[in-house]
Amino acid sequence: MKPEQRLQSQITAYLRQNDHFINKTQAGPGTDIGTPDIITIDKHGRFLGLEIKRPDGKGTVSVEQKAVGNQIKRNGGRWEVIDSMTKFLEVMTDVEQLF
Repeated sequence: MKPEQRLQSQITAYLRQNDHFINKTQAGPGTDIGTPDIITIDKHGRFLGLEIKRPDGKGTVSVEQKAVGNQIKRNGGRWEVIDSMTKFLEVMTDVEQLF
């Protein structure tokens, strides 16, 4: 399993364990370009789009991904680029402190 896939699996496992709605998107027909890799909503209705990148720092965010991220933010959601479990857990701690 590639490092990016491993990170996605760890994140989805965490979200499932914490009772989040999860939609893990797949690139290909039927998925809009720029859609976050993981879309999740917690029990408080907070929307979070997660763009997962390689842990080695070599992953780049595309123009389309940034545009979708900005649209999510404009509509009251949160969009984050995640390249490690540490970064993900920091984001989740921040989100959970909103309530």
